[in-house]
Parts: sequence; structure tokens; C-alpha cells
Amino acid sequence: MHILVLYGGSSPERAVSVRSAQAVLGALAETKHQTAAIDYRGGALDTTLLNAAQKADAIFLCLHGGEEEGGVLQARFEQAGIYHYTGSAPTAAALALDKARAKHCVVNAGVPIAASKVWLPNEPAPDFTLPAVLKPLCGGSSVGVKIMESEHALAACRIEAPMLLEEYLGGREYSVGVIDHKTLPAVELRPKGGFYDYAHKYTPGATDELCPAPLSDEKSSQLADLALTAFSALGLRDVARIDFKENEEGTPCFLEANTLPGLTETSLLPLAAGVAGIEFKMLCEAVCLLAAARKKL
Repeated sequence: MHILVLYGGSSPERAVSVRSAQAVLGALAETKHQTAAIDYRGGALDTTLLNAAQKADAIFLCLHGGEEEGGVLQARFEQAGIYHYTGSAPTAAALALDKARAKHCVVNAGVPIAASKVWLPNEPAPDFTLPAVLKPLCGGSSVGVKIMESEHALAACRIEAPMLLEEYLGGREYSVGVIDHKTLPAVELRPKGGFYDYAHKYTPGATDELCPAPLSDEKSSQLADLALTAFSALGLRDVARIDFKENEEGTPCFLEANTLPGLTETSLLPLAAGVAGIEFKMLCEAVCLLAAARKKL
């Protein structure tokens, strides 16, 4: 195959995107596939990008957050008759990126969720039980996530984009990768001090990532079932990572779905795939093959 890798983007997760692309290009270099890479900086698709995309057998989206993960880029591709990009279609991508809408969707499918409220700019802070997690409504990589411990801290916050106030769950935290409706072994996350924020996510050694998670067979099956239910309820395809955290009763609650999960040296999807016996280069190839099957001849 000839594979076009798109990276960069216009979201706050641009730096993670660059690292993902470096890892993917390195992995694909070990295969017989040909690769090209374009630094996409958002906006309309120019002629150079469209021509490269149309010639490629698969377009590997190493893009995280913002329009690039939230369906806008995918819609631009489909308007140009291009469907052979990795990840979910525009509607599903947009649904998953919006944490409030995603929660509403999965809870209707029977997946437990943490209580939450949307907080919009220029509005007073919602009345909400503290401590709580404050996070961007549409974003990933734990960028901008904070723990609100007091009413004073919450009142002092000034937000510039829609945020989500979410019930603080003190239980164990997990992530489950899904590839083509099949789950990978769950990863348990144990940050060394604090919580699983951007620094703990992307600093090597800052978090113990246990895979497979030390769980009973029954609990492992429960997590896998919940991840697949969320994956299907959101209408996702190809690959995703579904994140959960336990409540006081030990029930895993859905936090979010990542439709273009990170592929850096500290990312969870490659870790889980490796434990399942899937080399990183084979993981990248498998995702490309799923996209290539949608190419319109």
C-alpha cells in the first residue's frame, strides 16, 4: 500500500500528534508499504493534500482533538469523495468528542457514567458536588483537566470554552482498546502522585500502566463488554480507546471515547496491542487495511 500520514492539526494536542506520527512512520518503515507525510494545520483541504489523499491507498490520521478528531476533517474528506481515512465517520467522531453527548448516548445503551454538568463561558459555575473534575467538553490528552476541591477554587475559575464538571470518582482507572469490534487487554492506570493528567500521561515513568490489568476474569469480561457496548452505541469503527473509572461501589463508569487514540511511546493502545501479541507495525498496518477497504475505485 501507499499510506499517507496526516499529523499536526490545530488543536492543543498538536505536540502529541507529531509524536504519534513519528512513531507510526517509524513502524510503517519496517513494512513494505510506502509512506508520505503531510503536516496538516487545519482549514480547507488544499490541492496538494487532496491529490495526495486520492492517490493513497489509506490515509492514516495521526491527529488528536479539535476539528481533526471531531468529524470536521472527516466531513471535508467525504465531501471530496474520499472515505479511506482511518478512524470513525464524521457523525460518530463528532459525537464521541463531545463528552456530554457521548455520555448521554452510552448510558442509554446501559453503560454506567459519572454524573456531570456542562459549564459554558460567561455563565456562573454550576451548582455541583465537590470535589469534581473540570475538563474541556471537547478535548483529549488530559489537556486542561483540573480537580476542583473547593467552592472558592471553582468560583475563581474563568473558562473560555465549554467545560464539563464531572463527579470525582476515587476508584481504579482503566482504558480498553478496541480494534474492529474486538477488545484488547484492559490497562490499569496508577499515576505516581496526583491524578492522570497530561504530565502523567506523556512523561515516561510518571504512571504505572498495568497490562493486562490485575482483575478477575469476571471483571475483565465486564470491562470488555462495556467498552464494546460504548463503541457500538457511539457508532465507532476501526479503532478507539474507551476510558473508565470506578465509583465507590467498584462499578466502572464511562469517561470518554478516543476515536484517534495516541500512538506515542507512552500511549496505551500500542501497549495493550503488544500484550495481545500484536507488534506495533502490525497494529498500524491493520488499521490502514480497514481504511483501505473503503477506497472508492
